[in-house]
This record gives sequence, C-alpha cells and structure tokens, in this order.
Amino acid sequence: MKKTLALVLSLAMLLAASSAMAATEIDYWSVFTGGDGAVMQGMVDAFNASQDEVHVNHTPMTADDLYQKIPMTVQTGSGIPDVCVVHIERIPNFVTQELLYSYDLDLINEAAGIVPENYNQAAWTASDIDGEHYGIPLDVHSYVTYYNKDLFDQDDLNEFVEDGYLTFDEIRELGDKARAAGWEGDIFNLGWLRAQILGYYAQMGDGKLTQDGVTPSINNEAMKTAMQTMRDLWQDGYTTVKNTDYSSKFYGGELLVWTEGIWMKAAVVDAGINFGMLPGVCYTPENAKSWTSSHNFVQFADENRTEEEDAAVAKFVNWMGENSLTWAKDAGQCPSHLSINDVEEFKDMPQAFLADPERVDELAIYSYEYWGLFDTAISRLAWDFVDVMDIDDALVQVEQEINDAIAAQ
Repeated sequence: MKKTLALVLSLAMLLAASSAMAATEIDYWSVFTGGDGAVMQGMVDAFNASQDEVHVNHTPMTADDLYQKIPMTVQTGSGIPDVCVVHIERIPNFVTQELLYSYDLDLINEAAGIVPENYNQAAWTASDIDGEHYGIPLDVHSYVTYYNKDLFDQDDLNEFVEDGYLTFDEIRELGDKARAAGWEGDIFNLGWLRAQILGYYAQMGDGKLTQDGVTPSINNEAMKTAMQTMRDLWQDGYTTVKNTDYSSKFYGGELLVWTEGIWMKAAVVDAGINFGMLPGVCYTPENAKSWTSSHNFVQFADENRTEEEDAAVAKFVNWMGENSLTWAKDAGQCPSHLSINDVEEFKDMPQAFLADPERVDELAIYSYEYWGLFDTAISRLAWDFVDVMDIDDALVQVEQEINDAIAAQ
C-alpha cells in the first residue's frame, strides 16, 4: 500500500514537473516602478495564474536605467528580454539604431488574435515606420485638465465646462467671474511646461517636430503661438507663479483648474477633491488636443528568440490588453485595447473619454527619431520663455542644442 501511494505521488510529481516544463518562459522588462510597478506585477501574476502555457518573468526598472541598458544588452546578445515596455516616443530612434524587431502581424494574429483594429488608432499607427509595425500599445496617457467641481458650483462656473471642453478664452472668463465673486486663490497652473506646450502646439499647423525626420523644425509660428499663449496668461495674472507647488494648491482647494497627467488621478482622489476631467485646454473645442504618450510592448533584436517565444509574447500581450481594467483602475491609465469600452466600470471613470474611437484625433502623440534630445532641450528651457527669454531666442536655443547633440553622435 505504501509503495502504491509512493508510486502515485511520484507520478503526480512527474506530471506536475512535465506541465511546468511545457510552459514557455518569457522575460519581460518594464519601466514601471513604485505604485504602477506593483500594479503591473499583479497583472503579470494574474496572467501566469490564468493558464499554464506561458510563464512571464517580470523585471521592472526605471526608464532611464532601461534605456541605458538596452543598447549594450542587444549588442552583446546576452540577456535580451523577449518583450519590453517602452515609451512610444523612443521607438523611432530604436528602429534607426536597429535595436528593434518589427512584429510579424500574421504571427501575432494567428497566435493570439492581435489585429490593428482592436487598438486605439492614435497609439497603434504611431509605431508604423517604413511599412513595418514595431509597438503594441498597452495604454494612452494624456496631459489633461482637472477642475474642482465644488469650487465651480460655489462660484457658478459650470457654464464653462458644460460642453466637455475648456478654452483659453474661458480660462480668462471664468477667472474674472470667480474673482468678482470673491475668489482669492489661483485660476490655472503652468505645470509640466513641455507637455503643455506640445498639447497646444498640436492644435495648430501640422504639429510636427521635424519636417525631414531629422532636423528639428519647431522655430515656427505655431510653436511661438503656443508659447505666447502661456506667457500672456501668466503676464495677465491667470496662472500660478514660478516655483509654485500647484499640485498642493489643487489638493488644498486653492486652484480652480489644474493641468496634469491622468496618472495623477489617484492622488486627487486621495486628497478628497470632487473633480472633473477634460481634455487639455484648447483654442477651440473643434481642434482640441492633449499631449499624449503610450506605453508600448516591443521586442528588441534577438537572433536566438524562437517563433514559439514570439507566439508566447503575443498571448501575453493580448491578455494584458483584454484584461486591462486593473491598469485603468489602479494605475490611473487609459487602456488602448478597445475592448475596455465595453466594460461598464470603465465607462464611469473620468479618463474614459480618451478611449473613445470617435475622439482619437484629440490625442497628440509625437514621433521623432531624436525625441530624447528634443525632450532634454525643451525641458532645460523650463520657465525661461515665460519670464526671462524672448520666445524667438528661446526657440533658436532649443533647435541649436538639438542640432549640436545630433552632430555630436
């Protein structure tokens, strides 16, 4: 009897081991640390528990660390992840450096049913480069407009947001009305200036950072208008001043309108603010656009990766898209898989408008090979174009810095 029991146990262990061995292991790197990293790990764990064909090993790291590590990893050919999440703006440069493989659209469709029409088109098409496709979007995350509903009720300001948009003219009008009613706090904030600038810039002209794909071309009337809009609001007293902790002001009920990322929604909820969320402030509702980025699943170049591993990656990525409510609810993001629009709980979330296929043109996603250099140069400019430098001089400086950095590579 004991021998029989031992034999049964041994067979069970062998079957379990065989099952475990049958699972295809894939290594996944992401740029998610902190709170969103914990959410992502939970989603990976849920995927692993949902089936026994694929097992994902998740390694989170900061974006800076990942972007520094990837080129050397691909060059050495050792330890390359099977799939990785990167910001969509980085993809063109990775392609130029021949660090990325494009997706085999037939393979990912056959393996997991991944097809372009299942995704937010602003995010999907942004990684179409020279006839190849390089990224599968997990989400879109925009720089949007929060407003304090209680304060709007208090000063009878709801007329300005009834249509779901807020214009620059309305910022002035609601500010004047609130002050006439006794409001002594701030009206609007100058926040992450790079994100604000790009949202406003996208509303005019073609909204491109380059015309030939290489040389920056932002010293133009559209960019000057975007910057002048912000300077005028500041000069006329409708914005926060330099070095203001505008987040704390909004949390403390001292700021009417707050421009920030959707990823800050949880902090607003924790602060107990009764808030509304709109697209980025616009010149006209018909041409509203919010600066938007997207976390994309990509596959870095690896000659040793098998077709079986590629299929496993496709199954994982598709599952993440079809099961992304957690990413919306706990990480404050807007999933890019359009199935999220059928989830009742998501429909009531403030960021749900970003997933509306009918409003995809409101998402300003930038694609530029030298995005990293542009980001550094425009971020270094910071507040100078608002209160120190002539706007023409500021744009000359930014373009020169980018051109010098390109030449130095």
